[in-house]
Amino acid sequence: MKQSQKLTKETIDPYFVQWQRLSTELLYVHQQRSKSADELMAQGILLFTALLEECGGELAPLNCGERLSFVNAKPAQFAAFRQLDELFTEMNKKISSKRIQLNKNAH
Repeated sequence: MKQSQKLTKETIDPYFVQWQRLSTELLYVHQQRSKSADELMAQGILLFTALLEECGGELAPLNCGERLSFVNAKPAQFAAFRQLDELFTEMNKKISSKRIQLNKNAH
């Protein structure tokens, strides 16, 4: 499948919508100092990994492997949540940039 077909809004945006929902829940859990962040973080990690696979791994953020290792090592920590949130933010920027580039090349 061509890169432009993989990066359509219909294909990619559901990952970010789901992360937005999860991150809102995670922020609440951390604000309440609850210990139940592990399960939500596991969902977030799986979601990010699926997004990476959907993009063919080509658009991975800088030091993605190291950062994911950190998140996996201590998922209940607020710092791990922030790191995962930053990974999603950077991935969204890279995808948007790639979409613009692909649209320019198509015209």
